[in-house]
Amino acid sequence: MTHNEYEQRKRRLDEQLRVGIEWLQTAHRQQVEALNLLWTNDSEVDADRPAAEPTPAVFPPILDQPQAPGRPRRRAWELYREVQGVLAKVPEVFDRNHVCEQLGYEPDRGSLHRTLEQLTDEGILARESWGVGRTPTRYRKAGNAGRSGAET
Repeated sequence: MTHNEYEQRKRRLDEQLRVGIEWLQTAHRQQVEALNLLWTNDSEVDADRPAAEPTPAVFPPILDQPQAPGRPRRRAWELYREVQGVLAKVPEVFDRNHVCEQLGYEPDRGSLHRTLEQLTDEGILARESWGVGRTPTRYRKAGNAGRSGAET
């Protein structure tokens, strides 16, 4: 990393901190305004009429942060069973990209990593080679890999 890259990243982090502080201050201001509105309306509102609801705060998007796709949260062990189900369709030696292709979507990287490590620990997969940089870890089918996965 060069000094210029360091300075650029540091400036970006400082800017994100500044924006975050502004968001918190804006949210606090709106909450105080809503509280004041409730306080002033409380003395003026009849018992028959409910107080006005405060409007929720609207925040600007985070700088340089990709928007997370709107995929639903998976239930416990669902990804594990899905990966077991596609093992029969991947080559004998494969990486995460082959699994994602067969799944039809790209799961959370950490969840997929934990799933593949769990299958390795169980002897269903064997690690062929460790990933380095942009080269993914490669796995080899072992034991009962590629079976239906209905045993779990």
